[in-house]
Amino acid sequence: MKLKYILLSVLVILVVNLLAGFLFVKDKREKESIIYKTGLKSLNSKYKATKISYKKIIDYVYWHQINTKQIKRNILRKKINLVKKQLLPIYKALTKYNIEKLFIVSLNGETIAGFEYGDFTLKKFKSEKYAGVLYVYPLKTKKKLLGNVYFSIPFSALQDELNSIFEDTFIFIIKKDYALQKLKSRETRSLIPTEFSDNFYYENINVKKLPISLINKNIQEKVYKILNKGQPFSLVYKYNGDYYLISFMTIKTINGKFLGYLISYSKNKAFEIVQKSFFVNMILSVLISLIIGILAYILLRDMERFKHLAETDRLTGLFNKGKFNEVLKREIERARRYKRPLSLIIFDIDHFKRINDTYGHKVGDEVLKELAKLIKKNIRKTDFAARWGGEEFVILAPETDLDGAVKLAEKLRQTVEKHEFPTVKNVTISLGVAQYIDGESPEEFVIRADMALYKAKEGGRNRVEVAN
Repeated sequence: MKLKYILLSVLVILVVNLLAGFLFVKDKREKESIIYKTGLKSLNSKYKATKISYKKIIDYVYWHQINTKQIKRNILRKKINLVKKQLLPIYKALTKYNIEKLFIVSLNGETIAGFEYGDFTLKKFKSEKYAGVLYVYPLKTKKKLLGNVYFSIPFSALQDELNSIFEDTFIFIIKKDYALQKLKSRETRSLIPTEFSDNFYYENINVKKLPISLINKNIQEKVYKILNKGQPFSLVYKYNGDYYLISFMTIKTINGKFLGYLISYSKNKAFEIVQKSFFVNMILSVLISLIIGILAYILLRDMERFKHLAETDRLTGLFNKGKFNEVLKREIERARRYKRPLSLIIFDIDHFKRINDTYGHKVGDEVLKELAKLIKKNIRKTDFAARWGGEEFVILAPETDLDGAVKLAEKLRQTVEKHEFPTVKNVTISLGVAQYIDGESPEEFVIRADMALYKAKEGGRNRVEVAN
C-alpha cells in the first residue's frame, strides 16, 4: 500500500507540473494578448484624440467663418471671385495647422471653390482618393442645401502632431497603389519603401525618437505575412534592453478600403514583468508540485475522509446533489427489485431572496445552516437528506409510502414554522411529495416531486402538496 501511495504521489507531481506548465503558458499568452489589445486601444484613443483636436479647430472655422450669410450669398449669386477672396485668409490660417485642403463642393460634385497646397483651384474634389483625414460639413441656407465643405488633413501632419503630443513614436505607412497615386497627383513629394515590404511606403519617416528603420528591419519577418491582411495587430520587440510594444492600427479610406497602418512604438514594462513572472511561476510550480506530492502521499491515506468531504455540502453539512443522485439511483433499483415503497420530498425556503436582500447573504447562510439542523433532527436514520441547490433541499425516504412521506413533510413544515431562526426569526417552507412509480426514471421521479413543490408555491406557500 505504501508503494502505491508513492507511485500515486509521483504521478501527482508529474500531472501538477504538466498542468501548471500549461496554465502558466496559457496565462502568459492571455496577459500578452491583453497587452497587445491595450496597446491597440491606446493607439486608437490617441489617434481619435488628435483628430478631435483638429475637429475643434475646424468646427470653429466652419461655424464662425465659412457658414456665413456673406459666403452663402456669394455662392448663390455665383460670385466665385468674392468667395475666393473670402476663403483665402481662412485657408492660409488653416495651413498653419497643416490642413492642406479646403473645398466647397456642390451637390452634383462640381467644385464651387477650393484651395490646396496654397493655391486656389476649381478642379473636381474626389474625396475617396485622398489619403488623409477628411471632415465634411453641410453648407445650406434656410431653404436650400448648397453643397458640402471639405477639410482634408494629410496623415503626415497627423503623424507630426501625434509625435509632438505623446511620448510614444508614431508613423504612417500606406499601400503602394495609394502611395503611387499620391505621388502621381503631386500630393506628396517623396515616398520611401518600408523595410516590411515593397507593398508599403513611408510618406514621412522623419522621426528622431527611435531608429525606426533599424527596428522595422529586425521585425520584418514577423510582420511581412500579416501586413497585407489589413487587420490590426501588435507585437513586442526588445531594443537596448527595453521592451517596445509595436501596435499596427488599420487606416481606411473614406469609402472603407484598406489604406495602410498607423504604427506606434511605446516602451512597455508590463511585458517584461509578464516574462519574469512566467519564469518565476515555472520554478515555483516545480517546488509546489513537490509539496503537493508529499501532501498527496499523506492525504491518500485519509481517502475516506476526503470522500466524505466530496459528498458533503460545506455550508449545511448535508449531502450534496451529486451524492443524492447516486443514492437516488441505488434506492430506486432496490425499490424495483424488492417491490418496496420509496418516497421523495423536495422543499425550499419561502421568499429566501427577500431574506438575502434584506439581511444579507451571511444571514441567509445562517438560515440554511439552521434549517439543515432541523432536517437532521426530524428524519429517520434510514432517510437521506441533501441540499439540492441554493435554498432547495431533498429528503429521500426508503420504505415509506405516500401517506408516510406526507406526514413527515407536514411534521417538518410545522417544525420550521414554529422554530425561531437567528436574526430573521420566522421562516416557512413549501414542500412537494411524490412516491416512486415502478418504471419511471430518476429524472421523472424528481420532476414529479418538483412539480408538487411548484404547486405548493402556487397555492400560497408554507404548505405540502402531493404529486400526481
